[in-house]
Amino acid sequence: MKAETVYNVIQALNSDEKLRLYAMLDLHKVSAKRIKRKKQKLISVASAMDDLLAKTFNK
Repeated sequence: MKAETVYNVIQALNSDEKLRLYAMLDLHKVSAKRIKRKKQKLISVASAMDDLLAKTFNK
């Protein structure tokens, strides 16, 4: 079996199954938790254009 196939199978597992797999392989130090990033606030096109023009022409 190729390593790429194994990697893809592991990535398809949910977090509980990953933790069980790591426990079976004695890899308790490996964390299966993902860090959630905060979503950035979306800005309107008009405010983006204003910011772009202000930064471009106010040098």
